[in-house]
Amino acid sequence: MAWKRALDQHRPEDMARLFSRDALFQGLSPLLLTGRKEIFDYFEALPPGITATFQIIQARQLAQNLICGFAAVRFTYPDARTAQVRLSLVLRRDDRTWFIAQYHASRTPQGKQPGTSALAAMMNPFAVDEP
Repeated sequence: MAWKRALDQHRPEDMARLFSRDALFQGLSPLLLTGRKEIFDYFEALPPGITATFQIIQARQLAQNLICGFAAVRFTYPDARTAQVRLSLVLRRDDRTWFIAQYHASRTPQGKQPGTSALAAMMNPFAVDEP
């Protein structure tokens, strides 16, 4: 896969070309980035030697030229630290080429993920904590 190859080989130019010209991007920093130049700068600033393994969790075709999905990624740093991340992606096809139009990364805690009902309860702004 081109994304993994560009990341593993620390090729920010190749990484930036995978994104649409108007891509929306949030990596693991708090910065909200737009467009290939800012995405290039983000990946160029990463230290060489980071590698990734990933698994596509789900994908949905929203329209003929539009796909969204989730992936689980494990980034391994040169010093052997790892980061578990969930990616949310939107891909858009222009002519015959697919580009990443939106990319959102968030760290996932180690351990078991809460079920959807527990997650829904956590996200409910009207929930009242029991004493």
